[in-house]
Amino acid sequence: MADAMRAMLDELMGKERNVPLEQRKGTDLRFNDPEVCKYALAGLCPYGLFKNTKSDLGVCKYTIHEDDIQWDVVKENWDQLSAKDKDRCGYERELMTLLNQLVRDMNRKIERQKERAILESSARPLSVEDKARLDAIKGQEVDAMHRSQAMADAGDVDGSLVCAQQAETYKKQHETLHTSLTAPERVMTVCEVCGVFINSTDNDQRRQDHLTGKQYLGWKAIRDEQTRLQEHMASQRLPPPPSRTEEPRPSHRDRDRERDPRKDRERSHSSREHHHRHSADKVRETGRRSSSHGDRERDRSLSRMGTHSHEQRRERERQYEGSRSHGGRL
Repeated sequence: MADAMRAMLDELMGKERNVPLEQRKGTDLRFNDPEVCKYALAGLCPYGLFKNTKSDLGVCKYTIHEDDIQWDVVKENWDQLSAKDKDRCGYERELMTLLNQLVRDMNRKIERQKERAILESSARPLSVEDKARLDAIKGQEVDAMHRSQAMADAGDVDGSLVCAQQAETYKKQHETLHTSLTAPERVMTVCEVCGVFINSTDNDQRRQDHLTGKQYLGWKAIRDEQTRLQEHMASQRLPPPPSRTEEPRPSHRDRDRERDPRKDRERSHSSREHHHRHSADKVRETGRRSSSHGDRERDRSLSRMGTHSHEQRRERERQYEGSRSHGGRL
């Protein structure tokens, strides 16, 4: 409480209000002094628009505004800067960031208010007595239509037209009564500028008070200033200010940390199965190669054995033939 009162006194009388006159600095303010409101220099300080209302934004972090005695000098120094120098200061971008946040919050509030207005403006349910009255009129309408059809089939054209007119009258009575019984007591709409409810029962004076009130004029000034800054930045081809609610994009490490553990287990299990299948396939391939190599070695061994046996047989035959020839000579 004491800090709030001190800030109010600083705003009204200055921070040197308790300093004797001969000891005061008396220096002129500059636009870049930390106490000077940068929002007001850039175009609009929204903190002073809604005092003593439901939309009060609190106290501005800057203490010197348009009501200060030296504000005209400060504003003149600011206006003398070129557009490039003003952009280098960044005050307009700072104001744009604040206005964007305020407008986003108000638009969310308007959407919530519209949902409530729809509920408040919904049709009333019918009572048992009202439903019975509507059913009776509907029955009379259907009966008149049947009589009209029967007379038309019998060739009574005039009587058929009379009954058709009676059915049309009953239909209009049914629609009028249904509308009056189910119509809401009031229809609520929401102001697209400040989010205030507007009732269908409000008179012209109340509607005019809304258009001249602090809420409407304040939020209209904020939206108009936001549009002006957007057009100014677009004409200067300046990048839009960053959003206060915009979250940084997660890095690869963050995405890995936020990964679903169940998916990690599934991927790990799948990787192990793939590794096992690959190992089994490799073992089978090695077995097939070993078997094929063994078959070839066995074939070569048998072939060598067969060749060796054949040579031994031929050698024995030559010895036998030689022994016979020797025996004959003897």
